[in-house]
Amino acid sequence: MDSSTAPHDTAADAPELSAAAAVVVDIWADVLEIEPGLIDAESSDFFELGGYSLLALQSIGRLLAAHGIDQDSALELEGLLLNQLFEQPTASAQAACLIANLQR
Repeated sequence: MDSSTAPHDTAADAPELSAAAAVVVDIWADVLEIEPGLIDAESSDFFELGGYSLLALQSIGRLLAAHGIDQDSALELEGLLLNQLFEQPTASAQAACLIANLQR
């Protein structure tokens, strides 16, 4: 895993990561049509929850929109988030990837 997708380890990033993971959980719950309480940000696997590639793209699109990133400027970030989801399919990993790449 390269540094652009590596989760942050500092305590200062914890509140931002937690908030971003909560947004991911809410989006996944909506896309997957399940209760948010059934998703653990640290361990629930998007694909084991019923997700598949088209739902992954839909959830990433919603995540980017929630952060005010329009489609035209989101292509690279969308690809990074999709790759990350296949490598580490947890809400926390998605949130960490988003945060790391928004700060570039």
